[in-house]
Amino acid sequence: MDLSDLADDVKAFYGPHNQVNLGELSGEWADLVSSLGARWATRARTLLPAVAGGMTRWYGFAPDQREGRLLVEEVEAWLAPPVGARARRVEASDDAVDAAALRVAADGVLLRIDVAKAWRGDARANVRSLLGVWQSAPERGMDVPRPVGRVLRDFYAALGARDRVAAQAAVDEIRSRGLLSATNVKFLRVQFIGTLGSPQEMRDDPELADIAAFRRPPAVTGHLATAADALFITPMLGAGSAAEVAWREVAVHVESVWPRLVSHPSQVGSVSAARCLALSESLASAPRHAVHAALEAGWSADPVVAAVLDGLRSDMPAPVQATIADLCQRGEFDAVLAVAEGLPLSEADGVPVLLAASELGDTRSAARAVALVDGMDDAARRHLLSQAVARHRYDQLVATNDGQQVPRDWHDWLTGDWPDRPDVLREWAAGWDRATVLDGDRADEMALALVDALAGEQRGRTRNGLPTLVEWLCGSDGLQPRDVDLAVTVLDVILEADGGRSERRVGLRLAEEILSAGCSTSEFGDVTESLHRTLSGLGSREADWLIEMLDILLFSAVPDEQPRQKLLAAAHGTAVLWLEWLTATQATLLNKLFVEAELDFPVPPLDIEDGDSRRRQRPFRRIGIYSLAESAARRARLWIEEQWPSVNITLAHDLVNSDRLEAMAHSCDVVVVQTSHAKHAAVAALEAAVGPGGELLRVHGRGATSLVRALLERASDAV
Repeated sequence: MDLSDLADDVKAFYGPHNQVNLGELSGEWADLVSSLGARWATRARTLLPAVAGGMTRWYGFAPDQREGRLLVEEVEAWLAPPVGARARRVEASDDAVDAAALRVAADGVLLRIDVAKAWRGDARANVRSLLGVWQSAPERGMDVPRPVGRVLRDFYAALGARDRVAAQAAVDEIRSRGLLSATNVKFLRVQFIGTLGSPQEMRDDPELADIAAFRRPPAVTGHLATAADALFITPMLGAGSAAEVAWREVAVHVESVWPRLVSHPSQVGSVSAARCLALSESLASAPRHAVHAALEAGWSADPVVAAVLDGLRSDMPAPVQATIADLCQRGEFDAVLAVAEGLPLSEADGVPVLLAASELGDTRSAARAVALVDGMDDAARRHLLSQAVARHRYDQLVATNDGQQVPRDWHDWLTGDWPDRPDVLREWAAGWDRATVLDGDRADEMALALVDALAGEQRGRTRNGLPTLVEWLCGSDGLQPRDVDLAVTVLDVILEADGGRSERRVGLRLAEEILSAGCSTSEFGDVTESLHRTLSGLGSREADWLIEMLDILLFSAVPDEQPRQKLLAAAHGTAVLWLEWLTATQATLLNKLFVEAELDFPVPPLDIEDGDSRRRQRPFRRIGIYSLAESAARRARLWIEEQWPSVNITLAHDLVNSDRLEAMAHSCDVVVVQTSHAKHAAVAALEAAVGPGGELLRVHGRGATSLVRALLERASDAV
């Protein structure tokens, strides 16, 4: 193909703004650009060169999100530092070359990689090699769509990493391919905004205007309740005592935006949801005894709940014995199922049981109601389901669990043929009692089932569920000492299962929890052996994982120094081998870590745009760090002060919003939030309080190194 045969949009890319002149290209350089341009004519992912201001750039083009993900991996492999800067996605830009590239990409994905002058020839040679791979190798399974479980796993991983682009791409793929119903896509949208957006965005999103009309999973209701709390409830506490607030008026505001947001105790999993339920009861003509009792028992320490309950006591009717139908009519849906499970279910009670489960909306209630109906006398059951409304509700409840009952525990899920739905698994696992599941022989059975599941036909589904397994095992309060033995076994299984990057990330989180909880000498030996085995299979693209692993290993109390020193030595040897492929930030962090380990690590010369001198400039006057990992935050402060001695650093570890948090956010140039060690209420407060000249950086990594890395990279961009 000749350069004159390039598509018009590609030719336009090489206009006056682009210092690469097609008319002056010849030989191999002309052939390369011609072949790359021809790929885009067939909508195959490709790269095109550009020069602007004397700086070489390579632009990556992909026709859709899926191809874009493949292109990112390929670019990271062939043009990663030190050859070029990290690839970044271009979505809007005032830069003339960026704008021209966006016109070529149209509705596809556009990446940009800036290449240092000293590496131009290497970059060109690497692109030529990549083109050879594209031309000689078959496409990587593009005819085999990713299963919904894999897409959902990527979605939740993106939420954890605070990556809006990746999370939105996963939602778009689910919607465009029809992997889930429109209702479930709405639920993912709520989780997306609840994690990465703001309460105002949740309220104003047109796609969610009718979300309150749907029967919602508990996680979705929780995000909506958090938004309602931030918008309507918490602001009322600033002026004075909670007892002085007109809470019925506040309840009307909440009801006007999200009607019947939280209507029964089973939906309450946070203070925000408890507040919304209490406010809902304040508008009821007759407050319910069961709701009042549940709020009194679990949430009366909260000033808002306590104030609302005080106002309800005078309106509380005297308790009376109620039938299943009465309980359903009063909205005490949890009690409906509890009472029905203690009696033979009659046809008359079947209707309120189905209604109660539908109102509760969670998978466990659906399974309970289906089991009750399935256990009825055959004649009564047939007559009940001959009624159109009852049949419709029954079918909806069956569909809630994809035609299955809820698995009893992890062993049941690992050994059974359950749907590959990480979103549903998260809801199932929330109802599994850790003390019961992890008791004695059952824990051993669960570990063996995990080994078999990762080695058998259910491997894909099991891998997609690993993040939920580790999250459940660690619990909201961290891994408990009694569960360390099982956690060590699970870690060994995860890292031995020939998994990918996501398994290594999950394993790192579990290793941190094990060391934090404390382990025996033999258990620690098993942990280091698992990490050592993983280390031997890594490439330089996993340098960030190595850095965080070293951070956890170095600064945790351990029962035996010998295996730690052995792993540190192996990690040091690996890092030295990667030396020429490390970024300046990675080399700096590894140097600091190996200094702590009393190992010499030669920092490579930083000749990319005088990177070292640029980093030494002080782009920040005041830095705020928010993390519940206090020791990591203090260590990060020491390292940052070494980098910029005159910078002022404030640390915060508050669980909820406070005047101190708001003051820090207002006064700092940049606030770094370690989301892997943070409370949502405090993060939301920081987001809202950052001043007009400030910036909030979200860091999902572990240890002090992740905090320092974010600042070093931001400083490099700022100078």
